[in-house]
Parts: sequence; structure tokens; C-alpha cells
Amino acid sequence: MIALLFLLALAGPAAPDGGSDADGPGASVAADADETAAAQPDAGDAPISPAPAAPGHPAEARGKLSGRVLERGSRLAVPAATILVDGKAWGESRGDGQFDLRLPCGPHTITLRSPGFETLTLHHDACADRAPLLLRLSPRLELPVYETVVTATPDAPTVSLRGTDLTATPGSLGDPFRTIESLPGVAAVAWPAPIYAVRGANPGNTGYFLDDVQMPALFHLALGPAVIHPYFFASMDFYPGGYPARYGRYVAGLVTAQTRAAADDGIHATADVRLFDAGGLASAPFPDGNGGVTAAIRYSYTGAMLSLVRSDLHLSYWDYQARADRRVRDWHWTLLLLGSSDRLSYQDKSHQVLDYLLQFHRASLRARTSVGEGQLLATIVAGADHSTAPIIHNFPISVHAYSLMPRLTYQRPGPRVDLEVGLDGHLQWFWPTSSFDSANASDLGRQRTAALGAAYVSAAVRLGKRLTVTPGLRLDSYTISGISKMAMGPRLSARLLLDEKTWLTLSGGRFSQPPSLAIQIPGTENFGLALYGLQTSWQGALGLGTQHLASLEVEVTGYLQRYVLSDLRDPALFKPDPLASDFLVRRDARSYGLEIMLRRPLSQRLHGWLSYTWSQNQRALGDGVVGPSDWDQRHIVNLVLAYRRGAYTFATRGHLNTGRPVLISVAQTGSAQAEVFTRLPTYYQVDLRIERRFVFDAYTVALYLEVVNASASREVIGLYQTGLGDVSQDSYRIILPSLGVHGEF
Repeated sequence: MIALLFLLALAGPAAPDGGSDADGPGASVAADADETAAAQPDAGDAPISPAPAAPGHPAEARGKLSGRVLERGSRLAVPAATILVDGKAWGESRGDGQFDLRLPCGPHTITLRSPGFETLTLHHDACADRAPLLLRLSPRLELPVYETVVTATPDAPTVSLRGTDLTATPGSLGDPFRTIESLPGVAAVAWPAPIYAVRGANPGNTGYFLDDVQMPALFHLALGPAVIHPYFFASMDFYPGGYPARYGRYVAGLVTAQTRAAADDGIHATADVRLFDAGGLASAPFPDGNGGVTAAIRYSYTGAMLSLVRSDLHLSYWDYQARADRRVRDWHWTLLLLGSSDRLSYQDKSHQVLDYLLQFHRASLRARTSVGEGQLLATIVAGADHSTAPIIHNFPISVHAYSLMPRLTYQRPGPRVDLEVGLDGHLQWFWPTSSFDSANASDLGRQRTAALGAAYVSAAVRLGKRLTVTPGLRLDSYTISGISKMAMGPRLSARLLLDEKTWLTLSGGRFSQPPSLAIQIPGTENFGLALYGLQTSWQGALGLGTQHLASLEVEVTGYLQRYVLSDLRDPALFKPDPLASDFLVRRDARSYGLEIMLRRPLSQRLHGWLSYTWSQNQRALGDGVVGPSDWDQRHIVNLVLAYRRGAYTFATRGHLNTGRPVLISVAQTGSAQAEVFTRLPTYYQVDLRIERRFVFDAYTVALYLEVVNASASREVIGLYQTGLGDVSQDSYRIILPSLGVHGEF
């Protein structure tokens, strides 16, 4: 009897682990049979039984149905696609899209289903045709094609951007990084230049990191696409304030981006051609399947186009990125290479030719491995920067800078506490082409060295199911030109769920930064510590969010920030001298405001968001006088809407901001001088975009037309007083049409 039971068990329908030859309905390649059937409501509750043999075939005759399931329009595998035979669940595709099933001979109706894809139905006889099938599922056109996710993470409240299709946001010029100018708390100084003042601080007080590597800049000059190819990164996070302890050396907000590793399922490529630049990206796995390489490049031919309009104006830029991943024993190694270059040349009103050249290169080697119950990450980064600009009375000055940036981090997740500790450093050597020996000169134009270091610890503590608290502590050390300073930076963030759809967020802390110019320029950081001391800020923010409103997510955040900044001493009408010791001044500042974000989810055909910022940004001007900062825009409104209709997407963005204050004249009263300020006019702008996607078997092509400033609005960037006492405007009108094609496979 035991021998008979043993023989019956060997003859049973169960396939060995891996399921390469499933022998009946419900025998899943990727999941248990009962789980597969339960996950398919269309299969019904009736027990699964073998499909009947077709007439003319013996009941025991079976054939092999094998093949692969791919996404139509690309070569991406579709894992866990449910395979139904004659309406009954029979199996699933594996992680690489492959499937192998055993079916009774005869014609059958084969149906494939996967969330986010159209159902595919075909008729097949596994005995008559044994060739492997290549099946392609078409993505549902009515599903969201890009996503902006507003989240509150345990680390700190942040706005997270995911997915390559963020390039479809109107007004972004096809660049996901420019999407931040439509988010709360961000003031664009002068469109289209990507210069952003976050929560009232100077633009140079906001930091940019790529894979935890500090970047000297994130945008090109003028038209301002990002220095990273749009399809090279995996995600981006924007912290308007209260960023995590792993980052430092900035007193305002932070933008962090993460790059994308090469896909392991074959060669992939994308190509983009626009009116003003072209670029491409390609990725391929190594032949042995252990890692892969991704490379991207972009080149602008804007100069050739601008020369047709203005012969004295020349603008060009290029950038490159490459990432290679490889596993060696217990270590995962990642090599990241990137660089960027910008050149701008034009004549000013006095017919003086001004030349600007900004370049930087970075090489990062990162290794990670498991240590105990956590993960150890070690990174070393080498950098080279070069900047040339007419900085003193049109006299060009060039600066070469070289840097080393080590980082060591240990992360250990736990059931109640996620712990992170780390060290990071930044060593820099600066060589200007000219040395200034004047005792009254800043060391910005002198040879100098900088040694910055930090140690930090943070812990995300889950106190029950509703409350997560993340305390952190960062200790920064600064040594610049032989002068040393220390700064302690406590941090705290928390998230409390009031119910399943309502939450409270809290963030705050102390932050520090060396003196900085108003705008970041490669090779001009880490100077003037002896003259100006450290910049510091105390930040605090409290937010309330809910999803109780129908088809809307609403979040309201109030914030208060107190700064000590290296600010411009005088926004003079004549040309200043950035190398002079009195060019900057140590100044107290205060910023407070209210940010509102209303978002309609992407599951809706009409989706988007409305953001509103009300803020007060003030500076202590001396002698008890407090006035608005140069970046004080009291009201900022952004409305982003998109409507999907089949293969078409229609999108628009409306922007409005009240004017910031500017100095228009200096009135003489006896021997005293009175500075006269007024505000620029309110500015509004409307952007439009239409896209048509064509999905083929192995590739996708998208044609799009984007018109930035379709409203033909004129932006006033300055006011000046004429000899008759009248006030005239310094303004321009730029309309940027972009007709492009994007292809990927």
C-alpha cells in the first residue's frame, strides 16, 4: 500500500520548483496555484479542472506552450501576467516575462491579463505549433503617464517626483527638475533662468545632490535644462526645508536626485530631438548578467539658432553621464561619471563683449555590502570645476577648483527603529588665474583650501501604527583659508496619522553653511569664513493633510525660518566688485509663510495640482530698519492641469507671482543718500503642451509640441529712473516653442 501511494504521488500533477513544465490549470510559474486562482475574480469560484481534449487527439496527448510576455512599445518584460486557457487560470509569467505550460492538444483560447495593460486574446494549438510565442501587452492609454507624488516620509516632509514621464509637465521644457518651480515655497527669480529662491533664502542657499554627491549646479545657463539627462535618473526629492541629517552645508532647501541602474533584460535606448538640443541614452547589461552600463549625452545647437536673430549672442551647452554597476563577491560597486559645460557670450550696452564659461566634472565610486543586520556604504568622489566670468568691471577672472568628497554610511532597518550613522567630508583646492593681495580683498580671488567634515546620526522611531518620529544630530566642521568654525545641527521630523486619510507633519532644526554668493557658480564656493562667519538658520514647519475631499488631496503647511546670511550689502545700480571685502555683509533675516497644495489624483482623466504660497521674507538692513528681501514675492500661484484622451495628452500650466522689490534710484538729500525701492509689476504666464504617442511592437515614439509663455507675457526685471524723473521698465518677452520627438525601445 505504501509503495502504491508513493507511485501515485510521483504521477501527480505538481511540477517541481520553478514550474518549467506546468502540467495542468492552476499550476503557476510564478505563484502558488491557489494564490493565482484567487487573484483572478474573472475565473470564478468553480474548481479548476483540466481542459477537455480536442476531438481527434487522445485524452493524454499534450503539447508545450512557451514564450515571453513583453510590454508593447518597448522590450520590457511583463512579470506575473496571468495566463488563462479557455477562461480558466492556468499560470503566470516569470519575472523575465518567460512562461512554459503543458496543455492538452487541440485549439484553445489563450487570454493574458496584467494590471495596467489591455487584455490580449489569441487562439493556439500547442501540439500543432510548438514554436515559442512572443506576446506583447499594450499599456492602457487611459492610465497616468507621469506622476507627481506629494508624501511625508519618516525622514522629513518632502515632495517626491518619480518616473521618466515627468518630462511631460508643461513649462518644464521637458525637464523633470524644472517641475519644482511649480511647487509651493519656490520663487523663480527671472524666467526662463532656473534660479530659485526657496522660502525666502538666497538661491545660493539651496543645495543639489545626485546619489548623495554634492553638485556645484543642477541647471545649464539661460534656457536652463538640467545637467542630468531626463531619463538618466530614477527619482527626485525636493525638501523646501528641514532636510535629513545625512545632508548638510545649506541653510535653505535641498534637491536630491537618484540615478537609474541599467536594466538587466537587454539593450535599451532613448533619443530626443528638440528645436534647441538633442540627446540620447543607452543601457546594456554585461554579458554575464552581473550588472550593466548606462550612458547619456546631450548637446545644444542653440548658438546656431540665436545667431540668426542676434549675431553677437552665442550660447551652447553639453553634458554627459555614465553609470556602471558590478557585483564582486559580497560588494556591489557603482561607478558614476558626469560632466557639464556652458558657454555664453554677448555684448552689453557699452558694446563690451562678455564671456562666461562654466564647467564641472565628477567621478564617484560607491561600494555597499551587508554588515550584520544593516548595510554599509562607502563613497569617494573626485571633482574638477572651472569658471570664467567678467567679474570685475568686465575684467575676466578664471577659477580652477579640485575636490575630494569621501562618505561612509551605515544603515540598519528594524521593526521599530531605522538607524543611520555616517561621516562625510569635502576637501577643495582653488586656483584663480589672478591673486589679489589687497588686505581689503575677499579670499574669493585668492588661492585657498577648504576642509569640511561632518558626523551625523538619525533614527526613525515608529511609536505604534500612527506616529513616526525621526530625531537627528549633525556636527559640522569648517576650515577655510586657515580659519575654523564648528556648528551643531539638531534635527527633528515627525508624522502623525489622525485617521486613515488625515495626517500631521512636523519638521525643524538648525542648519549651517559657509558664506556664499547669491547664485551658485562652480569654483566660487567655500570662501570668506574669516570675513563673514558661518551662515545659519533655525527652521520649523507644521503641516496638515487630508484625502477626505472627493478626488482631491489637500495639504496646508505653515513655516517660520530665521537666518543669518551672507547677503549683498547693496543691490547697487552700478557694477559691484564681488572680490571686495564689503561686497557681502552678515545680515539677519526672517521668513514665514503659508503653503497650500491641492492635487487631483492621476487616476482621473483630468488631473493636476494647484499650489499657492503666501510669504513674508525680510532682512535686517541696519540701524533698526527691516525691509523685504530681494526675493520677496508675497503671492505665488501655480495651476497645472492635464487631460488624457486616448493617445493624446493635453496639458497647461498657469503661473502668477506678485513683484519683488528693486532699487530704482538714489536720491540726494544734502549729504545723505536715500535708497528708493519699489516692486516690480505682477507677472503671469501660461504654458501649453500637446503630445501624441505612437506605440509599436518594439518601440514607442512620442511627438509633442510645447509652447512656454504661450500668453506672450512680458516680464519686467528692473526699473530705472530717467533724467526727467520718470520710471521706465527694463523688460523682455520670450516665447519658447519646442517641437520635439522622443523615441525609446
